[in-house]
Amino acid sequence: MIYMKVSRRTFLLFLWAIFFFNVAKSQGNSSAGFGYVSQGDSIQFIFGQQPQVIIGSVEVFLEKRIKEIQQVNIAGDFNSWNPNDPRYQMTKAHGTRFTLTMDKAHLGKKGETRQFKYVLNHTYWVEPPRDAPNQFTGKDGNTNLTLRLY
Repeated sequence: MIYMKVSRRTFLLFLWAIFFFNVAKSQGNSSAGFGYVSQGDSIQFIFGQQPQVIIGSVEVFLEKRIKEIQQVNIAGDFNSWNPNDPRYQMTKAHGTRFTLTMDKAHLGKKGETRQFKYVLNHTYWVEPPRDAPNQFTGKDGNTNLTLRLY
C-alpha cells in the first residue's frame, strides 16, 4: 500500500473540484453549457472564458484587445437577435470576463432550447468556439450557441 502526504489545502481543493463537477453535472452543465452556467431559476451568461474569440474569420486575442471592448451584449432568439437590447448588456467582471445573470423565465419556457451569440460593442458578432459542445449550425449556415432551459 502506498501512502502520500497531502496538504490540507490540496485535499480541500480536491474536494471542492469534485463538488463543483457534481453540481455542474446535476444541472446539466458539465460541458454542455459553454458560455453560461445554470443556477436554479436563473442563468449566468459568461463571456471571456477563452483567451481568444473568432469574429467573422478573424481570431482576436482578448487580453490584447480588452481595452477596445466597451460593451458585451447577448443577442438571441429570445430578444429578436437585438444586439442593442439594454436588458441583455453584460457587466465587466474581472480580466476579460463579462457576466449577466437573469431569470430563466425571461429567456423562454421550461424545456425549450434557445440560441444566442455574444456581440461586442453592438457590432462584432462572436462565433462560438469550434469545440463548444452546445453549438448549432442552422440551415442558413449561421452557428450559434444553444441553451436548454430546465
